[in-house]
Amino acid sequence: MRVIKYLMIGAFMMGFAVPTIAQNDDKATIDQVNKIIKAKAPDAANQIKEIYKKNKKNPVVLTAIGRAYLDVKDTANASKYVQFAMEKSKQYGPAYILAGDIEVIKDNGGAASAWYEQATYFDPKNPEGYRKYAQINSKTSPSASVAKLEELRRQRPDYPVDVISAQIYDKAGNIKKAIEYYAKVDKNQMEDADLVSYSLDHFLLGEFDKSLELSQFGNQKFPRNPALNRLSFFNLTNLKRYPEALTYADKLFNQSDSTKITESDYLYYGYAYLGNKEYQKAIDMFNQSLANNGGNANDKSDALKNIATAYSELGDIDKAADTFDQYLKSLETINATDYNELARMWMDQAEKSTGPAQKDAYAKADAVYADMAEKFPSAADFATYNRAHIGFALDPETKLGTAKPHYEKLIEIIKGHTEKGDYDDNRLVEAYQYLGYFYTLKKDAAKANTYWNAILEIDPENATAKAALGKK
Repeated sequence: MRVIKYLMIGAFMMGFAVPTIAQNDDKATIDQVNKIIKAKAPDAANQIKEIYKKNKKNPVVLTAIGRAYLDVKDTANASKYVQFAMEKSKQYGPAYILAGDIEVIKDNGGAASAWYEQATYFDPKNPEGYRKYAQINSKTSPSASVAKLEELRRQRPDYPVDVISAQIYDKAGNIKKAIEYYAKVDKNQMEDADLVSYSLDHFLLGEFDKSLELSQFGNQKFPRNPALNRLSFFNLTNLKRYPEALTYADKLFNQSDSTKITESDYLYYGYAYLGNKEYQKAIDMFNQSLANNGGNANDKSDALKNIATAYSELGDIDKAADTFDQYLKSLETINATDYNELARMWMDQAEKSTGPAQKDAYAKADAVYADMAEKFPSAADFATYNRAHIGFALDPETKLGTAKPHYEKLIEIIKGHTEKGDYDDNRLVEAYQYLGYFYTLKKDAAKANTYWNAILEIDPENATAKAALGKK
C-alpha cells in the first residue's frame, strides 16, 4: 500500500482577503466604489473621480479605491490611488500593504516584500504587514519570515503567530518545523484548515497514529469537513484498522460538504475492503480507481496489482493471473519481486487444490520461477531453490527425482558465488541432503556418500549425514 501525498496543504499567498480599515461613515462610500468598479459602467471613471474629489484627504477611501481597482486587475489605477493615499498619510499601513499586493500581481516579489516591511514600520500593530512579508519570503527565507512574525508577537501577543509560522514552514516544505510550531498552538483554537495541515504533516511523515489523533479531533469539531474525513479514512487504513476506516470512507463519500472524490479515494477504499477481506467490493473500488485515473501510472499499477491479489484470495486464479499480467505490462521496470508474487499466487492455488488442478498450478509457478531465473541472474539461486521445492511437492517420496535437476543447478549456482550469502550454506546442506537421499534410494552408495560427506564439510555435527555414513 502506498502513502499518497496528494492532499493540498492550502496556498495562502493571495488567499486572504485584506479588510479595509474604515470608519463607519466611510463604509457606504467604499461599498459604492466597489460596486462602480466591478460594474465597469461607461462613466465609471467619472463617478470615481467625483468620489475622489470628496475624499482626497481620506487615506481610508483612497486605499479602498486602489483595492477595488486591484480586485479587477487594474494595477495602473490601483497604483495611482495608493500613491494618493500615501501622500495624505505616511502612517497608514493598509496603503503599504496594498502597494505590496500590487507588486505581487506584477510578480515582483522583492518590491512586494519591501512594501510589506514598510507597513510593519509605519503600522506596527497591524498584523497584515507582518503576515504578508512572511508569506512572500516563505520559500526564499522561511527563517526570516518567522523572525518577522516574532516581531509581530511582541507587538500583538494576542495574534496566532505560531499558526502562521507553521503555515510558512509548510509552504517551504519543512514539515518537521511546521509541526514544531503547530504543537505550540491550542488545538481548540485552530480552524479546520489548520487541523488539516497539522494532521497532513504527520501523515506525510508516516506518523499515522499522530495524524489520526489530530484528524479525529477535527472530526469532532468539523464533522462534514472532507479533508479531515479523508485523513481519518487514510490513517485508519494505513494502521490496518479496516472496519473503522470503512466508516470514515462512508463519511467522506456520503457525509461531507463539497466533496471532490478522486481516484486515490477509490484506491484507498479498495485497500480498506481488501484488508477487511471483502474481496469483491475491493475489486469494484480498484476498478473505480482505474476508471477515474487521469494518467497516474503508479496508481494504475497499484490498482491492478491489488485486483490480482483480491482475485487470488477469491480463488479465481485465472483472473488473478490475467490481471497480474496487466500489472506487469503497466510497469516501466519489472523486478524479480514482481515475478515472485506471481509465482506465489500459483503456489497458493496449488496448496488449495488437488489432483490435475494442483499439478497445473505447480507447473505455472515453476514456469514463472524459470523465467525469473533467466531474466534476473542475481535471483537465480532463489528461483531455482523454489523450483526444487515444487519438484519435491510433486514427488514427495523422491521416487522420480523431480527436484534433482534443480538441486544440482542450485549447487552449481551457489558454488559460483564470489561471496557467500546468508542462506548459501543452509541451501547447500538441503540440496546435498536431497541428493544423498535420492542416491541412497537408488542404492548408489558411492554417489550418496559424496553428498553426505559434503554436508559434513559444512556442518561437521550434522546428525542426518553422520547416520547415513554410519558415524557416531
